Amino acid sequence: MLATLSRRVRACLLGPALACCIGLAVSAANAQPAAPLDHAYQSELRAENEALQTRIKQLPPAMQTLNTRISAALRANDPQEAQRVAEEMTKQDPRNADVRLFLGKLQAQQGKLPAAQELFDEAIKLNPDHKWAYVNKAGAQAQRGDLPNALATTQALTNRFPDWSIGYNLQASLLDAMDREDEALAAYQKAVRAKPASALILTNQGNLLRRLGRQADARLSYEDALRIQPGYPLAESALADLRK
Repeated sequence: MLATLSRRVRACLLGPALACCIGLAVSAANAQPAAPLDHAYQSELRAENEALQTRIKQLPPAMQTLNTRISAALRANDPQEAQRVAEEMTKQDPRNADVRLFLGKLQAQQGKLPAAQELFDEAIKLNPDHKWAYVNKAGAQAQRGDLPNALATTQALTNRFPDWSIGYNLQASLLDAMDREDEALAAYQKAVRAKPASALILTNQGNLLRRLGRQADARLSYEDALRIQPGYPLAESALADLRK
């Protein structure tokens, strides 16, 4: 079941995957999403990237210098050095949630999920409005097989951001992995009503509807996905398969 869960929610687990020229970000190549992200996800990631760039520019000069060293370490494929420098940043600015989140991502990439989860928790405590800290925490919990607490994390996320479709999408994926299909479908329906409109979410919903034997509804969901993003490959493939 965990392998299936990983395939279902991988696109959310390590987000945001930001350009490695920004030290506090983890590159998209490292995130290795299982499915192509749609325009909605890409837009959300770009928005977080831009917000992170703004926050970095507001750091004191000494912190900006350390961030530059992290960028160099990432380009040199030296995560250990990046971690050492980031830990120095936490000493200089212990209330910086971005640094905790970055350290958590590094720990997760190395398979150190308990340490990653603790860092994500710290990031959330420092900045309860950091959406992607919740996403990362839920991802670490799911990868550890702790699905009930991963679900609880997504519930905290959707309670705080009730209009964010990506939070409901992650919640639905977890419910589906827990064989709670009716609740998963309800979460997908909330995701579809929320923003941003997402071809990936509609495709995920269609896949669940298809597994439930609701072929006509699945087809409508895939078609809606293609109306939102014409040519989206996952929806096109699913629709073609449904028509066979």
